Amino acid sequence: MAREKMYFIGGLLIGVLMASLFLFYFAPRYATVKSGETLIRQDKWTGQSWRFTDNQWKAIVGQNHDWEKVDSALVKALHIPFADVDAGGAMKLLREKHPILKTLSDEELLERIKTVYSRQILTNMYLDSFLKVEKSGTQQKQ
Repeated sequence: MAREKMYFIGGLLIGVLMASLFLFYFAPRYATVKSGETLIRQDKWTGQSWRFTDNQWKAIVGQNHDWEKVDSALVKALHIPFADVDAGGAMKLLREKHPILKTLSDEELLERIKTVYSRQILTNMYLDSFLKVEKSGTQQKQ
């Protein structure tokens, strides 16, 4: 009887050890990747992802939207006019006038144009709104 208990305990320990070694080395649950300044952890079993910000892991929520439909709805709602522009010719001319832009790909250049343009528009809108509030405040005091 004592011999069977020893075999059972020995087999149990070996089984637990082999299972833990397998799970630790061959089937890890989480993968952590550093992309630039961002640290991302992904659960391989469920597909969930977290981003490390402010000394804590925050869940990354995936969204599956048809962005073309959303964009077209916004264009209609905001009454944004579309001009028929030769984008290739305009980009070529822009690169000829400003040599520093020659090193950027078309996609990178378009993203920077959007960023700079939207930042300028939003800044102007904010400052204009701020000035209107300030002027109305000074007029009310007088």
